[in-house]
Amino acid sequence: MLTIGGAAAAGLLLVGGGFMVSSMLKGDGDPEPAAAPATPTQTSASPTPSPTVPSLEPVKLKSRTTDPTPLTLKEIFGKRSFKASGMKYSRVAWDSKRSCTDRVTGTTLVGVLRKGGCSQALRATYVRGDGALIGSVGVFNLRTEAAAKSAVKAASAKSAALRPLTGPGITKNIGKGEALGTVEARGHYLVITWIQRPDGKKIPEASYKAVTTFGRQVIKNSGLSFALAYRETEGKPYGN
Repeated sequence: MLTIGGAAAAGLLLVGGGFMVSSMLKGDGDPEPAAAPATPTQTSASPTPSPTVPSLEPVKLKSRTTDPTPLTLKEIFGKRSFKASGMKYSRVAWDSKRSCTDRVTGTTLVGVLRKGGCSQALRATYVRGDGALIGSVGVFNLRTEAAAKSAVKAASAKSAALRPLTGPGITKNIGKGEALGTVEARGHYLVITWIQRPDGKKIPEASYKAVTTFGRQVIKNSGLSFALAYRETEGKPYGN
């Protein structure tokens, strides 16, 4: 199953427009840390316990109350092109709309977005340098984190999906055929991906890793991950 890292996330396998839910593992592919010895081989004195440092709760992304400024395309998809792991990725289309419900499919998902007060739907489509994969990322601005998590569950319905954004060249037929993708909640935002071959043919299991890499690299290097992480701690867009 396709796994792309992210908090509060569910991996999705799209087959002809339908979804099959799988678990999503954060840091998929990273080596497991070596286990510490069960007991130290030698000690000369009891260690002095360190003071407990409370972890910071990044609460500012939990709702539009603490994160009120609308997203912009430039903020989250600002990099028109980038290179990662020796491969170039190029943004070929993007759009932003206040209405969310016509940017997804699935009756349940549409209803959850409406009930959750979705106020923005932003999409961008990227092409991998060798032309083997194309994909869209959609970001939906809901009222609360709880609403975003409800949307993640709704996206597991068979008919639920992001409507990918068509663009020029090999992306003119994006959305036709079979694809792989993910859905996750990042604070009060819902992030959905749709990744496919340009010809719409089924992606073989041997290529799942490449699809995973595509989604990760676009979310990370487009500007999206940084933008949401900054808002999560500061409660405002970067540069404001």
